[in-house]
Amino acid sequence: LAARESDLRAAGLVVDTRFDGPVVVRADSDRLHQAVGNLLANAARYCRPGDRVSVLVRPEGRVAVLEVVDSGPGIAADELPHVFERLWRGRSARQVAGSGIGLAVAREIVTAHGGTIEATSREGTGTTITIRLPRSPASLREP
Repeated sequence: LAARESDLRAAGLVVDTRFDGPVVVRADSDRLHQAVGNLLANAARYCRPGDRVSVLVRPEGRVAVLEVVDSGPGIAADELPHVFERLWRGRSARQVAGSGIGLAVAREIVTAHGGTIEATSREGTGTTITIRLPRSPASLREP
């Protein structure tokens, strides 16, 4: 987050974070940073100045959950099923510079780590991207 926070703020976005307890996953940290960076880059690219971007991390049973929630323009319902397809760009996204691979790459990275990624959105109210990754076995043990 620290690497992208200045980009988000430079785009005029309000940024907040919430980490609910320690969450440990076994992952290639460079690739995981790339996946989360892609989500934050999309928020910086498509949200409007004054919109809010929240990054939430929490343990949920045997998985770690990371959510990027924005109050941006949202994604049309008919476009939502396609957002993780390589080179696919929505109608309104075509007006903004980009290649259409960021979310596809994020999905590939998350899937390679045994996790899932999903998008929920309502046009006009924002988008939530949720990543779920298996927690490290050591982090599941009782102290």
